[in-house]
Amino acid sequence: MAHHVENLLHLLFRVIICIALLKLIEAALRECEEKDFHFEYTECDKQGGRWRVAVPQPDQCVGGHPPPPVRGRDCSFSCRPGTFLDLSSQECKPCLPGTYSLGGGVRYDEFPTGKHLPQGFRVVNEVISLASLQAGIPAGDIEGNIDQSSTNCEGTGWQIRANTLTYIPGTCLSTLMYSVKLVRPGYVKYKYLYPDGGIFFAFQVQNDQCISVNDANLGKHMFPPTTTEAAWREEKATNVMLTSGQLLLSWKAMVLHGQHKPIKIKGIEIRGVAYAQECSPCPNGTYSQGNSGYCQPCPSNTYSGMKASKCLPCDNRTQFSGIQASKCEQRPPCTVSDYYSLHGPCNWNRKSIIEYRWTEPKICRDDIKGAVALPLALPNVDCPPCNPGTYMLNGHCHICPGGHYSSGIGEDAFGAECKRCPANTAPDRGYNFVWWNEMPDKIASSCQTMDEGSCDVHEGWLPLGDRISTSRSRRSDLYLTLSLRVLGYKSTSLASMMTSAGAVGTISFVFDTTCVGDCGFYFIEVDRVSSTGKPTILSEWNGTLPKQAMKYPVMNANGTIYQWVFIRSQITEDVSTDQASIYVINVTNTVDGGAAGCIPCPMNMETLECIPCPSGHYIQNITGNCVQCPKDTFLKGLPSEGMKACAKCGLNTQSNDGTECTASCHLKMNNATFDLRPLKGFIQAKGVEIFSREGSSYFHLFNVSICQSSKAVCNDTMSQRNQGATLPVSSAVCRVTSLPTANETLFVNPLGPRGSMQVAISAFPKSINCFASGQLPQIYFLYESFAISRTCSGGYHTMIIFRCDPAVKVSRATLPSTCPDGTCDGCLYQIVITSRYACPICSQQDYKEIVGECVGGIQKIHRIPARHCILIGKDLTETRMVECSEISVQMQATIGAATAIGAVLFILVLLIWKKNQRLEYKYMKLVENSTGKDDNLSAAESCALNEGEEDTSGPMVDKIVFLKTKPKMRSEKRRREEWDSYENVALAPSNEGNF
Repeated sequence: MAHHVENLLHLLFRVIICIALLKLIEAALRECEEKDFHFEYTECDKQGGRWRVAVPQPDQCVGGHPPPPVRGRDCSFSCRPGTFLDLSSQECKPCLPGTYSLGGGVRYDEFPTGKHLPQGFRVVNEVISLASLQAGIPAGDIEGNIDQSSTNCEGTGWQIRANTLTYIPGTCLSTLMYSVKLVRPGYVKYKYLYPDGGIFFAFQVQNDQCISVNDANLGKHMFPPTTTEAAWREEKATNVMLTSGQLLLSWKAMVLHGQHKPIKIKGIEIRGVAYAQECSPCPNGTYSQGNSGYCQPCPSNTYSGMKASKCLPCDNRTQFSGIQASKCEQRPPCTVSDYYSLHGPCNWNRKSIIEYRWTEPKICRDDIKGAVALPLALPNVDCPPCNPGTYMLNGHCHICPGGHYSSGIGEDAFGAECKRCPANTAPDRGYNFVWWNEMPDKIASSCQTMDEGSCDVHEGWLPLGDRISTSRSRRSDLYLTLSLRVLGYKSTSLASMMTSAGAVGTISFVFDTTCVGDCGFYFIEVDRVSSTGKPTILSEWNGTLPKQAMKYPVMNANGTIYQWVFIRSQITEDVSTDQASIYVINVTNTVDGGAAGCIPCPMNMETLECIPCPSGHYIQNITGNCVQCPKDTFLKGLPSEGMKACAKCGLNTQSNDGTECTASCHLKMNNATFDLRPLKGFIQAKGVEIFSREGSSYFHLFNVSICQSSKAVCNDTMSQRNQGATLPVSSAVCRVTSLPTANETLFVNPLGPRGSMQVAISAFPKSINCFASGQLPQIYFLYESFAISRTCSGGYHTMIIFRCDPAVKVSRATLPSTCPDGTCDGCLYQIVITSRYACPICSQQDYKEIVGECVGGIQKIHRIPARHCILIGKDLTETRMVECSEISVQMQATIGAATAIGAVLFILVLLIWKKNQRLEYKYMKLVENSTGKDDNLSAAESCALNEGEEDTSGPMVDKIVFLKTKPKMRSEKRRREEWDSYENVALAPSNEGNF
C-alpha cells in the first residue's frame, strides 16, 4: 500500500512540474502583433459560404488582438489560371515571373524519388487470395497444386521510381488514390506508360459515398489502352465534366497473366479545385513571364534554373543544349555518325547526285582537331531502279496504271516498263519496297519525344538507296516512327467481320539494328476501324540485331496502319550510333499499290481486276477458274496460291465447303460415342471478379458458340452509348469486360478473336499446356486464331474442355482455378464446360452385372450401365431371375474348405500313428537283444526250451508269451517272418528274488 502511495506522489509531482513549465513558456512568449497573423478560410457551411479568420503562427506568440472574422468568398469561387487568391484582400492577384498557377487546378509533373507521396495521395495494397478468386468456382473444378497462403505485398504495388509513380507488378491489387474536392465541375488528365496487357489497369472516379461518377461517360477512359515502353500517352478526359464535391480518383493495377512490365504515371492535372493561395515555381528548364498558368520549356541551345523568368542562351559556338535543359553542354567533335547521304532526283539520263548533310540539329564541331569534315557531293551516280509495280517518270517512281505490271527495272524513262497483263489475267497488287532512293508515297516518317513534346530532328527516317534508316541524333528521349498506310485487302469476307477463316494477305520485312545499349525496335499495327485507333504491338526487339526477315499473316481485310518505331538506348553514354535499318517491306494482296506480276483469275472486263472467288475456293493456275477446296480441307492461304492454299482439317473435324473446319458434335473417339448436340447454342463463362474495398468490381465475360454455325458476338455497350465507332467482335470465342453498376451492367473492350477457327478435337490433347482432369472423361475442342501480338508470336488458342459429370442436371461453364481469368499467359485460353452430355453414350461394353442374394432359391442379376456414360436411345438395363442354392456361395466355399482341412488332418494323424507303431516295434527288439542290467550275474546259456522240450517245472513256472497281432496292412511274407522271430521263454522263480 505504501508503495502505491509513493508512486501516486511521484506522478502528481511530475504533473505539477509540467504545468509550471507550460506557464513559464507561455509567460516567455510575447504578445501577438498584427504581423504575426495570417488568414485562413473555415470549412464551408450549409449556405455554401465560409469565414475568413486570423490565425497566429504556432509557438511564436500568444494573445494579441487578431482582426475580427469576416465573411469570405463563396465556396465555388476560384481564380483564373495565372493568378492566386490573396486572402488579405480576398482578391485574385497575378503570379510573378518564374512562377505559375492553375487558378482552380492542381498539377503534379514530377514525383521526386526518395520522398513521400504528395498530400492527398495514398496507396492501398489488397491481398486477393485464391479463396476469393475461387468463390464462384465449384469444388470439382479446383485442381492442381495451388498455394493458398496469403500473399506478401511488400516490394510491389505503386511506388515512386525515377520521378514517376510506378506500379511494380505483383499479385496484390494495388490502388493509387487521390482525394480531391472540386468546388465546380472540372476534369482530369494524366500521362502514363502501359506496355504490358497482362496487367489489369483501370482508372475510376468515385464520390464520397464510393459510387462511381459518370459511368457512361468515363467508361471509355476506365481501361486505358496499352502503349510502348517509351511513348508516353496522355489520357485526357477534358470532354467529361466531373461533378463538384469530394471525389476519389483511383488507378488500380494487378497482374493477371503473361509478362510483367511496370506501369508509370506522371503529369497528373485536375481542374475544378478551389483557389490557390500561392503560385508554384517553374521547374528547371522552364520559364514564365508572369501571370502565367503554366511554364514554357526552354528551346534548344538555351537553359534555365528553377523559378526562371527567361531562358539564358548557351555559347552557340562551343555549347549546346536540348529542349527544356537545365544546363549547357560542350559541343563534341564531328564524326561519321553526324552526317548522312541523300539521293537527289534522277535526270533524263538516269543519273543522280548524292549529297551529304549534317544531322539536324547540328551539335558537333567540325572546326576542331579530330573532327570529320562533310564529304563533297557525288555527281553522275546511277539511279537505283524503281520498286516492283512502279515505273519512272520525270525522275520519280510512280505506280503502274490499272491492268499493268512492272518489275521496276527498265531502260525507258517514259514508262514503257509497265506492261499490260496477258489475257484472262489481272495484276497481283501489293506494296514491294526494295529500293529506297526516295520516300515512297504510302510511307511517312515522324519524330516525337517520349513526353510527346516537340522533336528537333527534321526527318525520323532517311532513304539511303538500298535501305531506309533512322536519322542520327545524340538525344536518347526520341522515338522515330516509320508508317505505312494500307487501304485494305482483297477478301471474300464482309468488311464488317473482324476476322476470316484464313489469311487475307501477308506483310514481311527485313531489318537490322546497331546499338550501344538496350535500344528498342517495335512493329505495331494501328486499327483504323475503331475511333480510338488502338495500337497493337505485334513484336518487339532489344539491342543489336543481325539482318533478319520477319513475316506475319494478315487476318483483317480492313485498312490498317503499320508502324516501325525505334527508340535509342536509355543510357548516359553517347547514343548517336544507335540506328535501325529496314531493307525490304512487302505487303501482298492489297486493294491498291503496284503489281510485280499478273495472275490468272475470273476477270471483271471493266475494271480489269480479279473477281473474288467464293469462300473456300482457290484459283486454278492453268485455267484461272475458281475451284472449291477438296473435302475435309479449308482455304488457309491466299486464293492466288492455288491448290496449296487448301490445308487439311484437324483431328476429328470436317469441312464440306472449304471455308472452315467444324465438328458435327456427334463424335466417335477411342471406341466411344459422344453426343454434344443438346448443348447447341451460346454459353457464357465468368472470369474472376476483382473487388476493391470501395465496393466496385470488374470481371471478364467469355461468350462461346457451341455446335452451331453462327458465331458468338461481343458488343461494346459503352461505346454505343457514347456514339463511338467500335464494331462488335464476332468469333467462336470472344471476351468482353463487364462493369456492374447500380442500374445495369455495361460492357467495354471487346476482345477477339481468341479463337476463330476450330482446328482439332481430341480426348487426349498433346503438346498443349492444359490442366489434367480427374477420372471422368473429357473432350477438348481446340480453336486457333492466326492473329499475332508481341507476347503471342504463335497466335492465340482457346481450349474448350467438355467435362463429363453424369450427376449435373444443368450444364455450366467455368474457368480453371489455376488460371481464374481464363488464361495464364494471355495466349492460351481455357474454358471448362461441365455437363452430363459430355459423357460417352453407354454401349454394350459399358454395362456391368450385379448379382443379388439368393432368396427362396431365386437370385436376381441386374445389368446396369457404368457411371461414366449416359443413356441415349435404347436402354439395355435389365434384371433376370435364376435358380440358386440357399446356401450361399461363401458358405459353400467355407464348408468345402473345412472338409478339405479335416481330411488332411485325418491323414496326418494316421501317418503319425503308423510311425509310432514302427518305433514301438524297434524299441522292443532292442530290449530283447540287450544284456541284463546286473553285471554280477553270469549270462544264461539259454533262456528258452530247446525244440521238442516241455516245461516240467511245475505249477510255479510262469509262461510268458510275446505275441503280436498280425498287422492288417502287412504282406503275408512279412507276417511270417515276424512270427517266426518270436521265442517262448520259461521263467522260474529264484530263491534270491532275482532273475
